[in-house]
Amino acid sequence: MNIKLVDVTEGNFYDVINLKSDENQEKYIQIYERWVGSNTYFLALCQTFGFTPKAIYNGDTLIGFASHGYQKETNRYELISMMLGHRYQGKGYGTPVLNAIIEDMVGAYQCEEIYLSVIYNNERAIRTYEKAGFIPTGEVEEGHHPEPIYCLKIK
Repeated sequence: MNIKLVDVTEGNFYDVINLKSDENQEKYIQIYERWVGSNTYFLALCQTFGFTPKAIYNGDTLIGFASHGYQKETNRYELISMMLGHRYQGKGYGTPVLNAIIEDMVGAYQCEEIYLSVIYNNERAIRTYEKAGFIPTGEVEEGHHPEPIYCLKIK
């Protein structure tokens, strides 16, 4: 694998917004998909709140999207979103992609903690986050679904 995070630009914008986490979503541009908000939604959040959007590539192939940044309301550095296109799920990309995002965040912010929330029943994502060292804080973000909050302490 050759995972790299790349800025979202005019050149890859449409590919990023057309990348879907579920095959059934490919015909639509929606705010929310099954396990994650749409890339379109998160790009709007990035523009509005100053978060950093990243296209995720394996070599020259776009496989996912992530966004991260400093959340003023919580005074925390947060992994806002991480998604893999449905064709790339279950193929061993989750951990290497998460590690690349963590590295990107530490490099950009020199942060000592990274927070994220995950839909309570997204068991695959929860396993990936816990494997990387994220632990539940006991807090729950109430959005469209209850989302437990996890924290990774950077060593």
